[in-house]
Amino acid sequence: MKVIPQLVLIVISSFVRTSSGNYSSDDHHGYGESVLSGGELSGPGAVRKQRSSGFERDFVMSSIESANYPAELHIVTTRDGYILKVHRIPDPALQNENEEDEDKDAPGDENAPTLVAAADFRGVVLLMHGLFSTAADFIITGPENGLAFILADAGYDVWLANARGTRFSRKNLNMGPKTAAFWDFSWHEIGTIDLPAIIDYILRQTGHQKLFYIGHNQGVTAVLALLADKPKYNRKIHTVAGMAPLAFLGNGVESGIAQNLVKFNDQLWVTLNSLNIYELTPSEKISKFLGGFLCSEDAPTSEMCSNVLTELFGYSAEQAKLLLPGVLDVMLTGISTKQLVHYGQLLQSKKFQQFDYKNYLTNMQRYRQVKPPEYNLSKISVPFTLFYGTKDFLTSPMDFQKLTKELPSCRTRYELPNWNHMDFIYNAQVYLKVYSKILQTMQNVSTGM
Repeated sequence: MKVIPQLVLIVISSFVRTSSGNYSSDDHHGYGESVLSGGELSGPGAVRKQRSSGFERDFVMSSIESANYPAELHIVTTRDGYILKVHRIPDPALQNENEEDEDKDAPGDENAPTLVAAADFRGVVLLMHGLFSTAADFIITGPENGLAFILADAGYDVWLANARGTRFSRKNLNMGPKTAAFWDFSWHEIGTIDLPAIIDYILRQTGHQKLFYIGHNQGVTAVLALLADKPKYNRKIHTVAGMAPLAFLGNGVESGIAQNLVKFNDQLWVTLNSLNIYELTPSEKISKFLGGFLCSEDAPTSEMCSNVLTELFGYSAEQAKLLLPGVLDVMLTGISTKQLVHYGQLLQSKKFQQFDYKNYLTNMQRYRQVKPPEYNLSKISVPFTLFYGTKDFLTSPMDFQKLTKELPSCRTRYELPNWNHMDFIYNAQVYLKVYSKILQTMQNVSTGM
């Protein structure tokens, strides 16, 4: 499908923000500004816990509470100063044990939320979102279909991470998001810095030695990088369930998006840097433009919109249009240009490796070798269950086969015909085809604990 070049330029211009070396005090987030009610900040690695209140409300907290589930907001500060929001749906039975009497629902209140666990406590689970997404992915489809709610109903203590740079994690102790330095990261740093900080915090808070991990898209890339780069974390995770994994790319990919990234990725990196563009984020203007004009039923571009949505989300046009407002709200989050370019490099090299600076001296300074090191997946011992959709536009069946071959701890794999990577969040059959299988794998581990 061909798209008018001018429209592409409009969309791209609405996705980027320029960064410079200077920023105002409003963009700088230090210790004082990061403090949430009920906590004290003592330095890098410090954490915050906020019980549901009117302070710093956000879409995830509101959605969880409106579904009558308990909600908590925690803050984790990484060793390089990024301040990450982590949402939680605590196991209701555990919450009842720890709550003060005054915090409990009044006796006889028939409308109060039920805080009795639907099953015996089965463990702690961490959910990690994909590219251009946030923790909202796991609750956006509601209590009947959202993975976070399904896990809570099954008796798990559910934690939802938000990677650096996303809408919920745009603060750093030392710099603001209008600086180039703030965006100098890829999914490697998300995996090797953000995830360890979050995992260690969760285990300290819960008193558990291990947790379950479920990742989507970039969330799988990140945990692969973590376990290969820091093998000790193999001892802290029971199992990994990976949906729409991205690792080895470029093998037999037919998507026009992927092919263009292969051709123009190096030029894209140079051009964006020269223009001081370090962040890619959908703006409110483009969201309103897409939802209110291009995709409205009466618009002449309605058919084109339907085709694009179907291609991206693997849905029928009717289903995609119904979900569009919520999808745009969830996707209204930023990534660094380096994250996207790094995936482009994987497509080019067909290797799962660290970021290539395309400069021998820089690579030598970073890695002590001319070429970026590849991730050694043989160091990973955590059992993996992987799910792949055959219509994913960034990866291919050959890529998936290579990953499962190179990852010795991959115990189970599923290929879902005609599924795209967003089907793992929004497809009406996702519980039957994916979530139920993940639950069964986790419950088998829980039974043997």
